[in-house]
Amino acid sequence: KHTMYPLEFRVASKQSELSWFEPIWNDSACLHFTLSIAKRYLDFVRGKKEDSKAALAHFGKTLSILQQRLASDNDPATSDSIILVVFGLTMAANALGEFGISLQHLKGLHTMITLRGGLSAFAGKRQLQAKICRQVASLPSSADLGVALGVGCKPLFSSDGFLWNSCVASQGNTSISRLNALDPDHLICDSALGHFLESLDTRLCLVWEGLSEFVRAANIATQCNFTIDGELYQEVMLSIHYRLIDLHFDSCNVNETIRLALLAFSSTLFLQWRGIKTRYEHLAQSLKSALSLLRHTTWAIPIHFSLWLYTIGAVSVFNEDEQAWFQPDLTEVLRAMRLKHWDEVRSSLKSILWVSALHDAPAKQIVEAALPVSQR
Repeated sequence: KHTMYPLEFRVASKQSELSWFEPIWNDSACLHFTLSIAKRYLDFVRGKKEDSKAALAHFGKTLSILQQRLASDNDPATSDSIILVVFGLTMAANALGEFGISLQHLKGLHTMITLRGGLSAFAGKRQLQAKICRQVASLPSSADLGVALGVGCKPLFSSDGFLWNSCVASQGNTSISRLNALDPDHLICDSALGHFLESLDTRLCLVWEGLSEFVRAANIATQCNFTIDGELYQEVMLSIHYRLIDLHFDSCNVNETIRLALLAFSSTLFLQWRGIKTRYEHLAQSLKSALSLLRHTTWAIPIHFSLWLYTIGAVSVFNEDEQAWFQPDLTEVLRAMRLKHWDEVRSSLKSILWVSALHDAPAKQIVEAALPVSQR
């Protein structure tokens, strides 16, 4: 279960370690699917390009059991175990780049969830709920990646109204407030940034506020080696992403640039599993187009916010070619701000949205490559 979260986060769960093995012990389809995936992973790390006979045998057994259950009148087609297996099939197809198959599995998964009463029916099963939602956001097909990242159709699982509620506010911020009380910079607000945020769409500001609260708590938690409540972590993930995905603005609107940047930033907190770097192609291209407009715009964006936009794009979704594309812009901002050292840049970035344990290392490498050029 720990692979679901970034390495830098210590996310606490009320579920025991053994509870994660219960479906494997108690369900033959889950068992064979898990053995198939485990064998595929071992084959991958050993450099094998083709699936072994053992992996294929377990995978075939998984499909056989699943087909029998779906055709049976005695076994509910919407049971937790079947949903978990279909979710796993979706994730596996996605990882293999079989996006057409992945989309078919996702549609089947959506039908099952709908028959169960929607995602809210899993309110007492946050681990399963979070897995389902996380997969919607990671399908790199033109339909569902666009859906999950706000570029195209609506997400399949966005109809549950509870996803719009700010879980940070709805839970009274109990754990977050305690952590933020330890943050000496919690009440410090840059006036230029404050005025800029006030000019944005109110709904976008509400998302920003909730995300900002979580970011402060995450910084304190990582610095002090505290744990982050697992259910709260998952609630914030669902709330932030679905509200951002639901918002739409014109491509030349500053609100759209900020929306995409927040999605990119949030993906580093919630949508990157441990040891796996997922590239969100549509989000990357959309953010690239939006940031390109900054070169020709009259938007009154604070310069240190522009620094954050270029940097967060580089550390979150941009590949090396895209990073190189924006390096002249990053260099110009560094020159205009007269920043000469990484510590100065880091201080500016932390005044926006920044989790040091996650973002410092990749950002430092990018910034230090641009600093010498900016000082010429």
